[in-house]
Amino acid sequence: MKKIALALLVCLLLVMTSAMALAYTEGTYTAQAQGNNGPVTVSVTFSADAITEVAVTEHAETPGLSDRPIEEIPAAIVAHQSLGVDTISGATNTSNAILTAVADCVAQAGGDAEALKAVEVEAAPVEDIEATYDVVVVGGGGAGLTAAITAAQQGAEVILIEKAGSLGGNTLIAGQGFNASDPERQANTEMSEALITELKSYLELDPADFGAFAEVLETVKAQINEYLASGSTTLFDSPELHMLHTYMGGKRTGLDGTVIEPDLELTRTFATNALGALEWAESIGAEWNDTTSTILGAMWPRSHGLSNGNIITILTDAATAEGVEILTDTCGNELIVTDGRVAGVKATTSAGANVTLHANSGVVLATGGFSANAPMVAEYNNYWPGLSDTMPSTNAPTITGDGIIMAQEVGADLTGMGFAQLMPSSHPVDGSLFSGIWGSAETQVFVNKEGKRYVNEYAERDVLSKAALEQTDGIFYIICDNKIAKDADVEGMEAAGNVVVADTLEELAEKLEIPVDTFVAEIERYNSFVDAQKDDDFGKPLFGEKIDEAPFVATPRSPALHHTMGGVKIDTDTHVLSTEGTPIPGLYAAGEVTGGLHAGNRLGGNAMTDFLVFGRIAGENAANAE
Repeated sequence: MKKIALALLVCLLLVMTSAMALAYTEGTYTAQAQGNNGPVTVSVTFSADAITEVAVTEHAETPGLSDRPIEEIPAAIVAHQSLGVDTISGATNTSNAILTAVADCVAQAGGDAEALKAVEVEAAPVEDIEATYDVVVVGGGGAGLTAAITAAQQGAEVILIEKAGSLGGNTLIAGQGFNASDPERQANTEMSEALITELKSYLELDPADFGAFAEVLETVKAQINEYLASGSTTLFDSPELHMLHTYMGGKRTGLDGTVIEPDLELTRTFATNALGALEWAESIGAEWNDTTSTILGAMWPRSHGLSNGNIITILTDAATAEGVEILTDTCGNELIVTDGRVAGVKATTSAGANVTLHANSGVVLATGGFSANAPMVAEYNNYWPGLSDTMPSTNAPTITGDGIIMAQEVGADLTGMGFAQLMPSSHPVDGSLFSGIWGSAETQVFVNKEGKRYVNEYAERDVLSKAALEQTDGIFYIICDNKIAKDADVEGMEAAGNVVVADTLEELAEKLEIPVDTFVAEIERYNSFVDAQKDDDFGKPLFGEKIDEAPFVATPRSPALHHTMGGVKIDTDTHVLSTEGTPIPGLYAAGEVTGGLHAGNRLGGNAMTDFLVFGRIAGENAANAE
């Protein structure tokens, strides 16, 4: 079969002839504009009548997501002498930051930026495409790439399409934490007194309160008793404890009184295959840190971090090595159904070409959730009182629920759609995640505008978000000291206005305009809890070090839409289930496009485990479907 040449999907920009006269003061000028994660600085060189060079000289944008706009937009501006060039799908903020900064430079050089914006750039003619593969994967984030690699490893001919201009989706801009019970790495961590107390508290839990997970609780109790009797001092964990935490973190009650719980068998598949998924990731190039930590909202120190970059880079390299064909700027619109079986996908490219992809074996939906579609979240919302349909999102802008809608149109059942997760620690204006300084959950201290702690910082994310929304203006500050901040670009974050830095706690309070005496006393009280390993105010079970080493840093934060728990209903083999409860032939799904695992709230660090575990299952089953 003839492969689709990527060149067919590349939009060749042709600028229309303009009668305008160009006139600039020769020289090189610099300017900056706000991108996703901070200022984007450009340098623009002018001759008397042309823009001769544009370069992005400094930025804090996400690698991978920002690569195309940083490379392509400056080149297009020079080639076409226009500020009317297209932005890159999925990287709109970075694209617009470059264009805005270049317009500033044009003005500095005495040019007419508005006239340059009016110089029309049109796309070259495109050709429609039709091709056949064994497996078609829709979505190029973590789940889609994992499914594509696994299907290719099974010998299938695979194509993956991605709506954005680059691969990665939410996975590219996520925290890269992976939860798994891991005896080898967790043996490098000692059990604290606080964690021992937490374990012992589980022995008092009543199985009658745990529904279908009663047997899991009984198993965990036996494991805890065995652990305590052994005299071991290293960190305890097990797949069953991971299941129990997923249940405890996910069971929620909706605004209408509906109680939602994680699906037992999905949770079992998830937790018992987590370590195998981690090892599979190692087999394709991932390198994990030797110890584990606790990502915000994870409930236990089982969060693994990568030591060699971003998981999307690793997955992309593996997909390329396995011969997966990848088409970006290609949005899936419709599933093709032939004789009752999903047999392909109809899509369109950003250049306007129609793409028809037939699947001999199966189609995998991995399009993510819908947190970048605030109206859709608000429409289904059954958890957050007064949720705004304009709330900012931490998500990539392409995460708008496309796959869920496509699946619905072929009879798929949905589950948990009313439950969305807010990320409590987001930028108060744009919802971005990494524009400030975080630490592991045990190190974090949250204070409000009154200078007071108000929550157990180790709690689940919805608990943290609800508590944050109750504070003045919905704003709080993550407080840390040099022990946490020393490896971060504090100077750059301060210059961008994303953090506040001071040499003393008193000075920090003054800069934040919060009560000085109250704030200082609160940090001193928190430090006493660290010494005692006991939080008398909010019951935080695990602590990092004290906040006592200058400089001190405060990161303003507020909740933003982060993850949607609901989606298409699947079984443990990742078949998409119909409204009648039966598998839809030929259709599989993995990752955030699915529902059922996380119920009403996802634990921090469970998302990567989710997409690696179920992405592998989806890829293998789609490749081998008959």
